[in-house]
Amino acid sequence: MTRRGILALLVVVGALIAALIGVSGLRGQTQPEFSADVVAALSGGAIEGFARVTAVKAFSFPRDHGAHPEYQTEWWYNTANVQTADGRRFGLKFTIFRRALTPSMPERQSEWATNQIYFADFAIADIAADRFYFKERFARGAAGLAGAQTEPFAKIWIEDWSITFDEDGQGYRLQAAEGEIGMDVRLRLAKPIVLQGDRGFSVKNAGEGNASYYYSFTRSLLEGTITVRGQQFSVSGTAWFDHEYSTSVLGENALGWDWFSIQLDDQREIMLYQIRLRDGGIEPTSNGTFVNADGSTHYLAMAQGDYSITPLGTWTSPRTGAVYPHGWRLTIKAPDGLMELDVQPFMRDQELNTTTAYYEGAARVTGSQNGKPISGVAYVELTGYNTQTRESYSR
Repeated sequence: MTRRGILALLVVVGALIAALIGVSGLRGQTQPEFSADVVAALSGGAIEGFARVTAVKAFSFPRDHGAHPEYQTEWWYNTANVQTADGRRFGLKFTIFRRALTPSMPERQSEWATNQIYFADFAIADIAADRFYFKERFARGAAGLAGAQTEPFAKIWIEDWSITFDEDGQGYRLQAAEGEIGMDVRLRLAKPIVLQGDRGFSVKNAGEGNASYYYSFTRSLLEGTITVRGQQFSVSGTAWFDHEYSTSVLGENALGWDWFSIQLDDQREIMLYQIRLRDGGIEPTSNGTFVNADGSTHYLAMAQGDYSITPLGTWTSPRTGAVYPHGWRLTIKAPDGLMELDVQPFMRDQELNTTTAYYEGAARVTGSQNGKPISGVAYVELTGYNTQTRESYSR
């Protein structure tokens, strides 16, 4: 989802972005004055004139890897669990977001005129050193600063950070660097594209239009280099990609979400999430997808008991004061038998204290199914736990 999906996925309030553009031109090197409320931005607001997600559609690739500006919000989300040849482990996260401030372009004639804002964050978790690094940027979708193209190949960029697809849409490259961290990695799809929900129509709430179009690359093979504190590492591993776009996604009672992308060593993958409600309940439409080794999929409905998520502990951020769950027991009714998984972050502090503070962490997976052990890796996204949304925090 994000977000989830972006979540993972996450959206900065449009008014804040517009104000920052007017003041600074928005190159994104500094953190804004307050942390925006992700859930509020995804729960409606001024949506008149934007397209709504109301039914199944036919996807066309690689065209649909690009932007869909008729919808208010969109993100391209990447995570990866990688390691060096000698086994040093890292977690990678890189997401580009697009947010439309109005349904149509401004009438004034200027290369700076735009109704589209792009922002991005990327992070590296150095597991061995127990260090977590993150950066963010903002830019207008104008004058070449940021944007998305589909010809001759799909590319999404914000300044020199980019997601660039191969012309056949079956591979892509991630490039981002700032300060002491960077990444330049190439990826190739190892499994077919997965259309989440009902053929890519992912309902988040029973309200009309509270849904997104959502697809994933649940397993891509990654090779390339990363930079941490000026030192380069050659790495390889597996990656997960989500692309999601919508207008209004969440219901008014939504508080946040817990989202999991799981890659098992036996070549199966699982996406599942729960949207937490302000009254303490769980959104009934919370769902997931079980991807078999051959790429076939099985829909999971939380309300029907197809899976459960049980936190095993907590971690408190020393910066934001947010109390996040830390470690989970997942029980999943897989097509070939009940599965029990324990998901444990490789390190505790993987909070991105960006304009929108949230948790995005690389994790280890262990468990069993039909009496046989299971292992793998995961990424976990947690939003709605930081209640101090009007504060400015130092890293």
